[in-house]
Amino acid sequence: MPSFRPSRRASKSLSDSTYDELAKPTATEYASEAAKSFLDALEAVAGQIPVPGVAAIVKIAKSIIQACDESHATLERAEELKLRIKKLVTILVDELKEKEAGDIQEKLKQDVSSLLSDLKYVQRKLNDLGSQNTLLLIVFRGLNEDKVKKCLSRLDNSLANFTLVRQINDTKLLDRLERRILGFHSSHQRTLHDVKSGLDDLKVFLKERLPLGPANSSSSQPRRCAAIPANSGIFHGRKLLVDQLVQLLTSNPEGQKRPRICLLGPGGMGKTSTALAVMAHPAMKKHFSEPNQIWVPCVKATSVSLFLDTLYSSVGATQNAGDSLKDVISEIKSFTEPLILLLDNFETPWNVVESRADTQQILYEIDQIAHVTLFITMRSSIPPCNGTQWHSFDIEAIDGTAARQIYLDICPAGTNDADLSMLLESLGYMPLAITLIANMANMTGLPAKKLLEEYNRLGTAMLGQGVGAKHGLDVCISLSVESAPMKRHPGAYDLLARLALLPVGTTYDALVKWWVVRDSPDLLGAMQVLAETSLIRRRETNYFILPVIRSYILHPSRFPSEIRTEMISSACNFLACHNASPGHPSFNEQAAAISSEEGNLQSILIQATDPAPGLIEALRVLAQHQLSTRPRLEVIEHALKLSRQMEDHQLIVGDVLTCYGRILLNVDRFDHAEEKFSLAHQIFLSIPDERRAARCALDLVDAYSFMGGIPFEKQTRLVAEARSVFERLNDAEGVALSLYYLGIITGQNHSRPEAIELLALARKMFHDLGDSGALNHSKCSFFLEQVYYWDKQYDAALIAGTAAVREYDCLSQYPGDPMLALGQILFMQGNYPDALETLDRTLAICKAYGRPIDISQSLEMIGRTLAKMDRALAAQGAYMEATRYYGATKVAEGELGMTRCRFFIRQAVDPALVPTFEERLALCGFHRDF
Repeated sequence: MPSFRPSRRASKSLSDSTYDELAKPTATEYASEAAKSFLDALEAVAGQIPVPGVAAIVKIAKSIIQACDESHATLERAEELKLRIKKLVTILVDELKEKEAGDIQEKLKQDVSSLLSDLKYVQRKLNDLGSQNTLLLIVFRGLNEDKVKKCLSRLDNSLANFTLVRQINDTKLLDRLERRILGFHSSHQRTLHDVKSGLDDLKVFLKERLPLGPANSSSSQPRRCAAIPANSGIFHGRKLLVDQLVQLLTSNPEGQKRPRICLLGPGGMGKTSTALAVMAHPAMKKHFSEPNQIWVPCVKATSVSLFLDTLYSSVGATQNAGDSLKDVISEIKSFTEPLILLLDNFETPWNVVESRADTQQILYEIDQIAHVTLFITMRSSIPPCNGTQWHSFDIEAIDGTAARQIYLDICPAGTNDADLSMLLESLGYMPLAITLIANMANMTGLPAKKLLEEYNRLGTAMLGQGVGAKHGLDVCISLSVESAPMKRHPGAYDLLARLALLPVGTTYDALVKWWVVRDSPDLLGAMQVLAETSLIRRRETNYFILPVIRSYILHPSRFPSEIRTEMISSACNFLACHNASPGHPSFNEQAAAISSEEGNLQSILIQATDPAPGLIEALRVLAQHQLSTRPRLEVIEHALKLSRQMEDHQLIVGDVLTCYGRILLNVDRFDHAEEKFSLAHQIFLSIPDERRAARCALDLVDAYSFMGGIPFEKQTRLVAEARSVFERLNDAEGVALSLYYLGIITGQNHSRPEAIELLALARKMFHDLGDSGALNHSKCSFFLEQVYYWDKQYDAALIAGTAAVREYDCLSQYPGDPMLALGQILFMQGNYPDALETLDRTLAICKAYGRPIDISQSLEMIGRTLAKMDRALAAQGAYMEATRYYGATKVAEGELGMTRCRFFIRQAVDPALVPTFEERLALCGFHRDF
């Protein structure tokens, strides 16, 4: 059965990976490529046409096409102008190539003269544009595009009278015409060769008979195979992939079909450089002799004829039977040893959908040759033809270590730059982006922090200016974004723009349910195109796009503003549907859903600048979720900023301030928390909203319990006032909450039996409330654990603590506090192995949550437990790390903690050491055995 069956699968995409371009053919190496060869042949044929101006037209056309190539990075319509002119001169030369002067009508000669005049006009305009520097071309891009548009218009006016314009859009005809002109040129070359050979024979004949002086004779030499370019000297992070590819390419047993390898991935990932590293591997050189390693640069093979021409020149074909494919196959078959063909940037010919069947047939015929191995690189996520026929490899970003090596190889001055890791991470560890920004750092001397600021401000345009503009990121990415498959499916760019706003990616189900317009006509088709162009990546069930592609798409000149508005609305809707409170039957499921989309939700909402109640509520819900998982300030700060712009919605401002204060408490910023609670309390009193004001008063008591130094009477007065309001409003939950806080401050004031009674009563009231009281019920269990511990009732504390940890886990709440207390209880009971196991788990949870005091205290207790287990050296290490974390806090407990740990470090060396008075005060405040 044929290995390459024609398929109706939609096309793959693009042209070239620019990182690969940095390590592959230079302009000189590309000079012999198919497109230029065709234009050279066209010019030679035009020179034989007996109509004034035709040869000049082709010569000017070549010049314009070159100018268009050079300006493609900055002028989008240059490609359109180039293709239009190329098609025109191809048809013109084909029509006139075999005619005598007397056969050509006068009207046609006049049209040719007019066309020559218009082309000269276009050439002048492009020369004017080309004289601008890169920055001006970018800044005044719109004006320059208008000038190119005028060139197109001028050309259209001339073409209106030119009778051959009717054929310009017939792609198959153009391919046929190219082959016909090349054949015509080749036949003339053979005729010239025959004449030259005859003259050489005549010279030999005459030399034998006449005393002629020395003459230079030449004979035709076989065309040599294209040399494989040398790879870049800076190549890191691909050793495992290279070794894997080499192993596969060199290990096929005798008689078995040789493997077909397809290296896939986005532009800028280093497909070509990796392929060249494979070809240069010693094992490859041993398996495939140097003449049998053939590089076929397909980057400019934009038609079947150009693809065949590229193959023809790459394999060094010498036969010219008028059928390029037969000539190529014949040449390949003439090799007697194993042969490997590296078809680099194969997406270029593959994406010409109109001729894909012909391209597929070429691959099929080459694949039938037993000694040939096909090795293809493509800017795509899907291999060509039938994907099951290929050993397919998706090239990923390199790791942080390799990224750093690339950067420092180019810019050694960055060795000790503390911000370098953040810069490399922001670029997604893409080799091309790292190479470009390292070159910029080396040239400008700017540190990583400044480069990152500029990248965040300018995006990918920053990495594509100056002499290397054609290798810039914008050019690289545009080859994918502006490819033929993307243009054929208008919904693909819409989907790409939406995915650009989802930095952590999303699943297909979430995409359909939350992020895509419900009436989107062909989501699967759009996803297929993005996969084929390698603009979308998939990791397990998650779809995402690379950071540098996100940066490119999100540039204001490219990003549709209406999509941002729609995505903000979608994010608000998502959070409105996932705002259940702890204890609600659906809370855990909803919290998990928010966690999976948290990075996307924050990225979208933090960019919203128009205040609205729904938006601020969405931000508050997200901040409340972060309070349970890992408290951060960015979301709630943005919510407060927007809410303060809404003077008529003071209730919203108060709710945001309350949430803000609770987050500040959990990052140990107690003074700032008190400030936010006080502001919220004043707002609620002024509205007035008694219930909210009373709850905010209890939040103030919570802050005071951490701060220390607040009179007990002041705290009890606030609790009593709040309880009075709740009793008047018949708010059972508020009354229970008042008893809970009264129990906390009473326990801290050393009235332990009374505190236990108050907390037990509050816990029962929360239990009676059902689901709505579940969270506060668990808090009561925790503080009962604490008070029992303070009172040295360790068995009762263990029961309460075990229940508290279980309840916190069931509610998906941060269990660090009850687990730390549980470890302390086990320590005091002398159960050191269980204490250490509990404290180790506590430390991991505290680090994930990010609360410095909890991390410090966990480490301190681990140190004490290790010391009790006669592991003094490990204990000292734990104390030293705890000291470092305590030092990072800005609260009184931080100073006390450092005092304790310094004592314990000395005590590990001298067990008989007695604490000083100051040390004893610090020790007694946290430990029960001093």
